[in-house]
Amino acid sequence: MNKILTLITSIFFMSVVMLSCQTSTKERTSTNYPNGGSELAWLMRDVTDQMEAQRKAIIEGDSLQKFPLDVAHILTAIPTEEGKTSSPQYKTLADNFLKHVNQSKDIQLAGQVEFYNGTVSLCVNCHETQCPGPNVRIKKLYITE
Repeated sequence: MNKILTLITSIFFMSVVMLSCQTSTKERTSTNYPNGGSELAWLMRDVTDQMEAQRKAIIEGDSLQKFPLDVAHILTAIPTEEGKTSSPQYKTLADNFLKHVNQSKDIQLAGQVEFYNGTVSLCVNCHETQCPGPNVRIKKLYITE
């Protein structure tokens, strides 16, 4: 009986050790993006969703401030192409974007459309030089009055 208990205990501890040593490299996926993507690509997809929520709020006469953009790590997110975010041009564009987004808390309802469209323009300008593919979708975010 002692041998069986020792064997079961040993197997249990070996299983725990093996499981704890495994590293999980789960990549984020969805039905819209079955191939996953880099940290920066997912950040951009999340920002697009947030911008769509802001757009809807503005059109309905509500405040865009209800849907703040989560872009704090735009300078540190790992890009799809290595080195893409280390260029001086990207850093300048991202810094300007962060400064602009940080002003959103001061925007009154009357100035929301102009501010929001300015945000979309900053996205378009960066994507024209860094990664033009998403611009088709980004340009659809503009609010035309």
